[in-house]
Amino acid sequence: MTPTTDIRTLESLRRAKTEFHNKLCQNSADPDPLLLKSLRSENTFVLSEFLFLLEAFDLLSDPARLETYIEAHNRQLQALIDNREERRLLGLEVPRLNRGLFSAIQLHKAKANLLSATPGLDQADIQRLTILLFSPETGRRVIEALEQAGYISRLETPYFSKIIRSKGVVERYFSEYLDQIRKNVGATKSGPTG
Repeated sequence: MTPTTDIRTLESLRRAKTEFHNKLCQNSADPDPLLLKSLRSENTFVLSEFLFLLEAFDLLSDPARLETYIEAHNRQLQALIDNREERRLLGLEVPRLNRGLFSAIQLHKAKANLLSATPGLDQADIQRLTILLFSPETGRRVIEALEQAGYISRLETPYFSKIIRSKGVVERYFSEYLDQIRKNVGATKSGPTG
């Protein structure tokens, strides 16, 4: 690749990401400037990618599929807990990784939540599943921002859970972001080179 192609590719990525954030902000149910700032954050982008992947892999329609995913998540965290050098390279500490592990009871509860009248993931489960991406507190703040903007709902249960249900808009915007990148990169490849 030439430097010109690399620069065009980078510009395409940035343009698509800006458009993704613009859509989130333009269609937010609440125009509060602090909320809009949060919707433009990298953490919102990362959680949006996570929500997109949940949908793309169809993890919330089948408790067995979710169980397989959570078991793989636990194995990944345990491997990091057992590998000091890998943890050092990633800047992660054992207490944080331990917070991301699902116990057998938590795994059973996550599967049961998919079979309820209002299926979804518990907020605590999302925080565990995203522990490698950001802290549970950061995850909570991003979830609250997406709720305030009208993109997800949080339903409190009698069992002290907060079930998160996406309305599908964030996932659609993320899919459009990926489509735009594919389109832009395709145009860059077929365009003039420098």
